[in-house]
Amino acid sequence: MNEKDKKEVLIQFKGLTKKFGSLYAVSNVDLEIKRGEIVGFLGPNGAGKTTTMKMMAHLLRPTKGEIWIRNNGELVKLTSRNKSYLLDNVGFLIENPAFYGDMTARQILSYFARLKGYPWKSLTARVEEVVGMFGLSEWIDKKLKIYSKGMRQKIGILSAIIHDPDIIVLDEPQTGLDPKARKEVRDFLLKLKQMGKTVFLSSHLLYEISKIADRIAIISHGKLMAYDNLENLELSTGRSMLNIELLTISEEILDDTLQKLNGVVSPLTGLETQLSEVKYNQDSEIFEVLFDGDPKTQHKIFRTLFENNFNIISFSVPKATLLEYLFINYTDEVREENE
Repeated sequence: MNEKDKKEVLIQFKGLTKKFGSLYAVSNVDLEIKRGEIVGFLGPNGAGKTTTMKMMAHLLRPTKGEIWIRNNGELVKLTSRNKSYLLDNVGFLIENPAFYGDMTARQILSYFARLKGYPWKSLTARVEEVVGMFGLSEWIDKKLKIYSKGMRQKIGILSAIIHDPDIIVLDEPQTGLDPKARKEVRDFLLKLKQMGKTVFLSSHLLYEISKIADRIAIISHGKLMAYDNLENLELSTGRSMLNIELLTISEEILDDTLQKLNGVVSPLTGLETQLSEVKYNQDSEIFEVLFDGDPKTQHKIFRTLFENNFNIISFSVPKATLLEYLFINYTDEVREENE
């Protein structure tokens, strides 16, 4: 793929708006998605993610605004007249897939391939190819009613790519999956990117998005609050997060350790006092420090902890924790505006 193709816009939203009565489910969203990238679409429940994707699939019509999709080398405005051919190069999985339990994976995927006009002569080989991508070849002729939830979800994802589209739109594809299945889906999406596909992916699983997304769009109450790569979003807020793991922290000394950490670290974060408090995550057993994002500040904190004899066994700036902070920050911002 050459440099020009990488920068080519495949999807464009211009002032996209959907209103239900007096409620703006999506409000004036401008967004561009480029060839070969994975874009993570984040937002709390009811933020407008699924409504946006349904408008792109032409299942809902915008109240106002436009959707443009690249076809035959040029961006074309999506309308009722051209939706059939314009969406042929797009694969959709919107909300939880529902299949007839008495049908097999081969039957389901063959149906979707024919629906999208996939060449008849190559259809059998294509179905077997995509089923193999998820390691489900031995299940291809078994009825879906005996599939696990994770397996049915994988078949749903495969139904979106069976016709080999350049653009793949997935709404919460990893929701309800166990950690192993989520990793399999994550690896699969990265494989699609390596194949040159463009993926528009909605989710509320921040860790998964932080692992695969090239750019992240955050929507809240229908408004697009941020859209950039994680590094630039971090710079724009002047915030970053440190994770510190100490050797052997028992409940008896936790409060005392936390107090000592706050005394040493809080004055060094470069933030106001109310933001610089060190917090302890009970689930991960990690101390979390919000700081100003400056590498010099990070080095100063790290050096001071060693000078004060804290037994550090890990020290990191995790993307998922940072994304969680940014997500909460942006969604709180629009909530305050509405209030």
